[in-house]
Amino acid sequence: MASILPKTLTQNLKSRSPFRDLSMFLNKDGPVWLTIKSLTNGLGDQKVNYAIIGGLAVYAHGYKRTTHDCDILLSRADYEKFMTKLANLGLKPKFQGARKKFIFTSTEISVDVVIEGEYPGAGSIGPISFPNPKVCQENIDDMKVISLPKLIDLKLTSYKRLPTARLKDCSDVVELIKNAEHGEEELNENPKFESPQQHET
Repeated sequence: MASILPKTLTQNLKSRSPFRDLSMFLNKDGPVWLTIKSLTNGLGDQKVNYAIIGGLAVYAHGYKRTTHDCDILLSRADYEKFMTKLANLGLKPKFQGARKKFIFTSTEISVDVVIEGEYPGAGSIGPISFPNPKVCQENIDDMKVISLPKLIDLKLTSYKRLPTARLKDCSDVVELIKNAEHGEEELNENPKFESPQQHET
């Protein structure tokens, strides 16, 4: 299948280095960001609702760490639609028979799909499940991202169920809470100016 990215971008991706990748990622550039931006644009065009989860959601909510793949949450109904639009979205199964793991062909970045109703961590029935993205998404940089409270809930649950294997989820939660608290402190120190008209009745 032909690349859906401009030829110059595809050539740049083939000649990347680890240090260049890190710098580009922190500037919201490079293969991972190209993938999620192109994918979310495609999902919008195909009328597939979604929420970004995983490392990119952590980054979007203020903890600037890297990630090497893209994770998206879909409702059950939208997942069925998604599976019929793989070619339009620039995706192919990561391996034969794969139903939730894909490769974005233009960048070779992995795209993992989580479906509404699945459970974080071990995957078996637990206290909370992944919700319908429609009820837990917010718009950040023109992309739909899972809300911060729900992201923290899911990561805490994942860590509690598999504490040894999911240490990164625990560190993500710590940093997300620290970042949120810092943001509140800045807001309290620098309250927004309110015009007199805002208090008129």
